Amino acid sequence: MITLEDKIAIQELIARFTRCSDYGDWEGLATVYTPDVEVEMEGLQIRYTGVEAQVEHAKESDRQAEGKNRHFNFNMIVSEKDGAVYAEYAFMNVNAGKAPMDAKIVVSGRQRDTVVKTGEGWKIAHRFIQFDQSFSLDF
Repeated sequence: MITLEDKIAIQELIARFTRCSDYGDWEGLATVYTPDVEVEMEGLQIRYTGVEAQVEHAKESDRQAEGKNRHFNFNMIVSEKDGAVYAEYAFMNVNAGKAPMDAKIVVSGRQRDTVVKTGEGWKIAHRFIQFDQSFSLDF
């Protein structure tokens, strides 16, 4: 059974993913995943498998957003079902822009992370993303 301390650690794991991804801490970003992590996106044929693929995706997003990519996660529920632990939450991806009033919402949706407790703490093992908007990625 997951404890309150586990739930806080899992929330901080997701916050660490966000901070590392948004501010280019690629070494830190690599530490939030299990080695065989997999990310799938509903409606897209793209699937990222392994830590290196996750980091490369984040680097490309950062490059395309010129360092202004920001993730906001909210309404998180951490739960356990049949021995698996999940962090489910809404997200909003924003391009912060270069000047006041330039920020814009890029995409929003829901994420469901399957997380596992390792000797190094909680890690993301699988991420399933459902977008509120229809679009395609070119990377």
